[in-house]
Formats: sequence, C-alpha cells, structure tokens
Amino acid sequence: MPAISPEQLMKKALVLASEAALEGEVPVGALVSLPDGRCFEGRNRIQERSVLDHAEMEAMNKALSAVGRHGLGNATLYCTAEPCLMCLGAMVQARIGGLVYGCEEPRFGGVALLRELWAEGRYPHRFPIASGICKDEARRLLVDFFKERR
Repeated sequence: MPAISPEQLMKKALVLASEAALEGEVPVGALVSLPDGRCFEGRNRIQERSVLDHAEMEAMNKALSAVGRHGLGNATLYCTAEPCLMCLGAMVQARIGGLVYGCEEPRFGGVALLRELWAEGRYPHRFPIASGICKDEARRLLVDFFKERR
C-alpha cells in the first residue's frame, strides 16, 4: 500500500471539516493516521452532542478503541485548525506520536502554551508539531463559516 502524504491526509480532514460546516458545526476536521495506513476520522459535533465533542477527541477516541491505550505512540493527528488546550491535553495523555495542523486558531489555539509548559519541564510526553499544510483552505472554511453567522 503506497504511503499517504501529509497533504492528502489534511485534505481528508478538510472534507470532514466541510461536512461539519454543512451541519452547522464549527468546521474542524481531524484524523489519526497510523503507520500501517489505518486512519480514524473525527469532526466537530459540539452542537449535535456536547462541548467536549471536538474533532480531535473523536478521532483519538476511535483510534484508541481500535489499538488500545498505548497504541498512539507512532500515530500522527492531523487537524485542520490549531487544537485547543483540552485537545492538546488529551494528546499528551494519549501519548500521541505527532501533531500536524492546518491553520492557527488565535482565540482558542493552545500550541504556544503547551510549548511553554514543555519548556518549564511540565508534561514529560512531548511530540513534534508541524503546521501550515493546507493552511489557506482551512482558514477559509473558518472565515466563511463565521462570516455567515454574523
């Protein structure tokens, strides 16, 4: 099976974000990618279910159900927007292998704070973080969604 590129994975996450927007949810999509090629998808379901049902949480819950508590060390979570503090905390607890996100989220994103906590010596589990893949598409989904709401 040929490897899926980070761009292809982010485009899948963008499709999930678009689906969320069509249902009135903030357009965020996520997926957990395992080295064996399996992917576990998630999208925001905050309006549908609970304020805790973020895309990242749904994708990680599905992955953890499939591979077990200690199975995400080699997994990468792809998310269309910078994760919030709740989702980043869950990534630390799940021992995720890496994070890739599309666009920054200036109001609720928590990557800068997580890095500060790492620098202080807190949260011994650290993982690589990359951003900017499909940034413009991810940002456009958010901007258009909130423009319609105002």
